[in-house]
Amino acid sequence: MAMMRSLIAVILAMFSLATWAQNVDSAKETPRSAIAASLNFEGQKPSDVTPTGWDGGPVETLFADNKVVHGGHWSARLERRANSPSNFSSLTKSIPIDFTGQTIEMRGFLRTEDVSGFAGLWMREDGDRHGLAFDNMQNQRLNGTTEWKQYSIKLTIDSDATQLFFGVLLSGTGKTWTDDL
Repeated sequence: MAMMRSLIAVILAMFSLATWAQNVDSAKETPRSAIAASLNFEGQKPSDVTPTGWDGGPVETLFADNKVVHGGHWSARLERRANSPSNFSSLTKSIPIDFTGQTIEMRGFLRTEDVSGFAGLWMREDGDRHGLAFDNMQNQRLNGTTEWKQYSIKLTIDSDATQLFFGVLLSGTGKTWTDDL
């Protein structure tokens, strides 16, 4: 019976992760001119607590970090404890899919500390329907403690897609830093 409860809890956690990762209603579209500057997090000010120009949440789990960086002076950190709200945290950006091509690739550097679930880059294409294409690196099982390493994910561009949502996520507890996306 205990094993069945554990299995049900894991299934519910995975379902809520997939559902929340796809709930991007609060993401504001980023103007093209502001995308490049926000991907390396260098636009931060010492008074900034959360990464400038990014949406996501829960907000109390998102931080601008000037102590642990890959390049430059700033990175973004997602930090979750056992009592953090929700099952995971996510940094989110949105841009229109008004470009051509067959695939889109997102690359960036990640570092982790004591991650109990997984960390990863994520992307989702939407059109009239949500979730036309989606990847969140869950199958790469990035967890535990790791040094900076570049990761990438690719999606085939769906001809019905009009919006791209992307970012970084952390499931479970621990810390994930991201930089130089």
